[in-house]
Amino acid sequence: MRILAFIACLSAPGTGASAGAWARDEGTLFIAAGGNFLLSDGAELPVYYDPTVYAEYGLTDRVTLGLDLSTADKGRIASAFAFAAVPVGSITGANRATVSLGYGYRLNPDTTREALMRLGVSLGRGLERGWLAADVSATIGTIDRTWRPKADFTWGRNWSDHWTSTLQVQTGQGFYDDYYAKYSPTVIYTLTDRFKINLGAVQALTGDGGSALKLETWLTF
Repeated sequence: MRILAFIACLSAPGTGASAGAWARDEGTLFIAAGGNFLLSDGAELPVYYDPTVYAEYGLTDRVTLGLDLSTADKGRIASAFAFAAVPVGSITGANRATVSLGYGYRLNPDTTREALMRLGVSLGRGLERGWLAADVSATIGTIDRTWRPKADFTWGRNWSDHWTSTLQVQTGQGFYDDYYAKYSPTVIYTLTDRFKINLGAVQALTGDGGSALKLETWLTF
């Protein structure tokens, strides 16, 4: 279940990942950082370099605090969120549910800044050698007052103590009210209990249809 919790909490890195359905262990700090590289010709929206930094801390066994920094829209938008997530119901069963509330700021393409609020719900189910997860959220700003939804769906499988794979579909509404969809297969290699490498690809299903490789490092303390 620790492996499931670790991956599910990062099932949606970048563009505003949620805390996930599995709570972080009390006293545990997790940090993920990475982005895309080797973009295909013309790749700008919805796939770009998209660097992210994401952190979680288990304040208690039922409260996870986090920080989510990311860019979007060809790097013209930058956002930063602080959030808290709490489980709904059992924290030991195969089926999990978590709700989260986040506050932050966004730098818009016209250089204006606005405060943001984000509400999220995450559902997860542990399988014999993997998991299923759905992370849904909506963000509203103080300037445009528009709720923008986002939903990520993940299937993961643990092949051994060192190798795990995931397949994720990411959907949402962009800053200019355009809707996007992309999918991302990844392979996670466990070097130690504290250090993991995530290597994968991302392919746009909307927009310019661009693609890229992605690389992230995951640290647990």
